[in-house]
Amino acid sequence: MAGPKKKNGNGKRVTRYTHEDVKEPRTPETGHTKLLPTEELTVILPMENGWTKKIDVGRLPDDETRTVVVDMDPAQDPVLFWAGKRNKKEIPVLPLQRTEVVSESRISQIINRAKEAAAEKTGATRGGYLFADLERELRESDRSKRVEFYTHDEGWRNKLICGDSLQVMESLIHYEGLKGKVQMIYMDPPYGIKYDSNFQQRIDSTKNDEKDQADDVLTIKAFRDTWALGVHSYLSYLHERLFLCRELLTESGAIFVQISAANSQLVRLLLDEVFGAANFVSQIAFIRAAGRSSQVMDDVYDVLLWYAKDGEAASLLNRKLFRSRDAGEQEGFDWTESPDGSEIQLSEEQVQGLLPATPGKRFMLMDLTSQGESDGGSYQVTFGGGKYRPRPGRHWSTTPEGMRRLIELGRIRQKGKNIFFKRYADDFPLRSYWNIWDDTVVSGFLRTQENLYVVQTPPKVLERCIAMTTAPGDVVCDPTCGGGTTAYVAEKLGRRWITCDTSRVAVNVARQRLLSATFEHFRTRNGHVSGNFLYKSVERITLRSLAYNLEPERVELVDQPEIDREAVRVTGPFEVMSVGRYSAEDWKGFVVAEAVSSYGEPEPAKLSNYIEVICRLYRKDAATQGASGLVHAVSESEKDKIAISVGPLSGRVTAKQISDAVEDAMASGILETHVLGWAFEANVGEIKSQLEKRGKVKVELVMISPDTLAEGLKITNPSNLFSPLALPDIAVKRVKNGKEPQIQVALNGVAVFNRKTRATSYSAADSGYVSAWYLDEDYDGDCFVDCQMFFDFKKTPNLKAALRAEIDPEEFKLQTESHPFPIRGYKRIAVKVVDVYGNESTVVKELA
Repeated sequence: MAGPKKKNGNGKRVTRYTHEDVKEPRTPETGHTKLLPTEELTVILPMENGWTKKIDVGRLPDDETRTVVVDMDPAQDPVLFWAGKRNKKEIPVLPLQRTEVVSESRISQIINRAKEAAAEKTGATRGGYLFADLERELRESDRSKRVEFYTHDEGWRNKLICGDSLQVMESLIHYEGLKGKVQMIYMDPPYGIKYDSNFQQRIDSTKNDEKDQADDVLTIKAFRDTWALGVHSYLSYLHERLFLCRELLTESGAIFVQISAANSQLVRLLLDEVFGAANFVSQIAFIRAAGRSSQVMDDVYDVLLWYAKDGEAASLLNRKLFRSRDAGEQEGFDWTESPDGSEIQLSEEQVQGLLPATPGKRFMLMDLTSQGESDGGSYQVTFGGGKYRPRPGRHWSTTPEGMRRLIELGRIRQKGKNIFFKRYADDFPLRSYWNIWDDTVVSGFLRTQENLYVVQTPPKVLERCIAMTTAPGDVVCDPTCGGGTTAYVAEKLGRRWITCDTSRVAVNVARQRLLSATFEHFRTRNGHVSGNFLYKSVERITLRSLAYNLEPERVELVDQPEIDREAVRVTGPFEVMSVGRYSAEDWKGFVVAEAVSSYGEPEPAKLSNYIEVICRLYRKDAATQGASGLVHAVSESEKDKIAISVGPLSGRVTAKQISDAVEDAMASGILETHVLGWAFEANVGEIKSQLEKRGKVKVELVMISPDTLAEGLKITNPSNLFSPLALPDIAVKRVKNGKEPQIQVALNGVAVFNRKTRATSYSAADSGYVSAWYLDEDYDGDCFVDCQMFFDFKKTPNLKAALRAEIDPEEFKLQTESHPFPIRGYKRIAVKVVDVYGNESTVVKELA
């Protein structure tokens, strides 16, 4: 639906689209996932269509259709082979974890503060934001059900997920119930070309510097071309994910794979194998924002490979797109009719626009007959002194009465021995899009923005793909988030969306892009987005409408919804998620037994012992411990002796694990403990401070790179796989803001890992290392709710005319102090800080 509206009596109202009428299973929040039974920890993904296929041998003499099964003959039905290709894959089953709920957007808060200040003339005081407060009320009303995940339904929220697309898609199928429910998938995988072309180190810049590489994104799987087996690893990567895409799609669903011309032929063969060559729809070439230089010829276009889950089912959607016919696009309209009624046939040069055309109404001559003979359709027509009948094997396309009406309207013309229908160019002044899009980098229906991400696709490309294959309220999925263009355009067009990425940089770029966006508000048919929009329409005059005296056909332009000029729309609610089982038992590790190849020969185990591998990568001299405590290894040298504790393979490090690990280390006489984790709970900074206040104890919290154990990637330098967890430094003070005392939070700085000294150093909040920070004014201990958000806008939006209010330019910059707010029920706040390399850290403070 269109969501709550904020009416302030001046300027446009603020709206958002929500999808509460669509229900989905309740997603677990951090800390509430149970340990799964061993037999449910993995699933097998079959990656074959079978070595036998059914073929239709055609009609037999008895007029029956018979199907036979034959062995596939690669000579007749070729397939692609590469090193490492397999027909099944074992995938961990990891449920999604909701870590953050975003109900407000940054831009909506700025807009409403400005409107309230303009209306009251007393400053921007407030008692809470409407959307965030509604979210909190909803969550509190059924708080007791949070642990009963996947057993209750809740209203849909869009999803921004940090995690490997293979595991994310399997979770969407296995837990979220989305098998066969996604209408469109857009994949923009690595192109397999130059490293820097699809890799970004920092949130605030699309340019990379080899001297300034961010450790936790150095080897991100989603944006790294250095595959262990070159193109063979690349094909395996795509092959596995395409089969899961097919599982997610509805029967009428579509997938678009964006790729460069260099590898398009290989990817098309993969798509033929997974989706079937018969379900190929089109290959689209589009101009990108910047070409790749070459000594021979510059490469300026990329390719979209469009396939359907089921071509026949997809064709029933018939969401064709049209655009205005330019003056030079009059192919086929090779006649002109002058105002005096005279008709002249144009030369080929005139039709092509090479020579000026004779002024007049352009028209073409169309066949008046249709395939097949019929008694009623073979009547004689008298026209212009001649008598005409349809050619053998055909019949007139209208009735005798319809033919008389066409003659009266002047729509029949004789040429040679036949008569034809006169179709004017302005009978329908539009033409359908071709599969060459040469206008994708020019401003249009969606304003083209400055690139926020190094491999950002022009929004216009996504607009057309989404408009052609989905309706408002449908689910659009992008397993290759990048700069978040798919999510941005899906939000713009009222579609539900899911996007994921292994790179924390990509996830945070997408988040900021959504939170700073404003959109036009489109009119709905029944108040719900799922009820479709009202669209602009164009009359199409046809032979049938003229012959039967009907109203011209109204063609809806499904890429041009009607705009409500009295509203400005902001991003609707979404949730930030990660993949994993965050239970206390998961830290025990993970062992994969030795596998047997399809040839019966043993293959090396993919991962012999998770804890041992991580400890050895962290410190080569680490000696793993056989005891059952939380000190998993000890590293000893002349300079130091440290205890190492490793977090769960697919979960967060808890405060309890840190405390227990330190106690175990102290029992062995070790005063320095390093806790390694893929993610950390929000309150770990507090427990670290408490433990270190004891005096001699030192605790180091260390982030593990997301793809440290990723399969198929080249081995990287172990020293690049770990970086200390940054911890925010905040100050909380009471302020008087109106009648009641309120709270204000200041971000002083953050501890940031220095890649040159390989040590943690302190950086002030305004030093350039902080990309964004978020405040939960009443943290419930489970899921972070964004109440206030602060980051730099890439471009200051021009809202003065729409809002009829002045906005302080400082609002669009990174502010280090929050706005005052009252103390709420939990008497506890949480602050989440994101540094320029995408690393997130959270600190929790009690307000009692």
